[in-house]
Amino acid sequence: MTVDLTTSFVMALPPGWVRLPARPEAAEQLRHELDAIVAAALPDDLPRDSAEPLRRQFRRQLARTVEEAGEAGATAVYLPGAPVDGFTLPASLVESEVEDESETEPVAVIARLLTDAGQVDGGLRDVDGAAAARTEDVLTDDQAEGSWERVWTRRVVYTISVPHRPGRWLVLNFSAVYGDEPTERLAEALVYLFDALVTTFRWVDVPGAEPGDLETRLAEVDA
Repeated sequence: MTVDLTTSFVMALPPGWVRLPARPEAAEQLRHELDAIVAAALPDDLPRDSAEPLRRQFRRQLARTVEEAGEAGATAVYLPGAPVDGFTLPASLVESEVEDESETEPVAVIARLLTDAGQVDGGLRDVDGAAAARTEDVLTDDQAEGSWERVWTRRVVYTISVPHRPGRWLVLNFSAVYGDEPTERLAEALVYLFDALVTTFRWVDVPGAEPGDLETRLAEVDA
């Protein structure tokens, strides 16, 4: 969940997922989150000689992922912070804010996005009262990864107009990677999960509006 963005919102996250802030001013918060992830993955009771190099490598990989996302304009990266039955989910979510200097109405911008993506039918969404575009595609990478000779990425992007901040957009870019039939089915399930999570999305700090039940409860949990 997030409550500290310029565009403030809350959204339920699956158990074990973490939000890693990518803005330079949030470096201290990022350090704390990385410490927690590394400690959970490689606890102190492991042999120091073998575990410490792994901890440093894991931390560098996480930090590099967040740094690269920040350089590309992301405000945060969401990752599964703990394995599920010993398996790390091959998925991530990147959160970004975009300023639109034009005076084009949000619905017109969304219509153009959906037309360019060839996904006019079914792509227009309402996210807590805000007009949004949902687009989906599959990217292919012929570079082998592990036992996979070819890698695909199932990507779903929600581009959401911020109703109380004209000209501002929130972009949620979800990716699930797969390389064979079983992991393709997992990627499909993860996409369903992401779509379900978006239904919990709620704006906060909306001028003239009282917090709803969900954001009030999530704020209590976050506190």
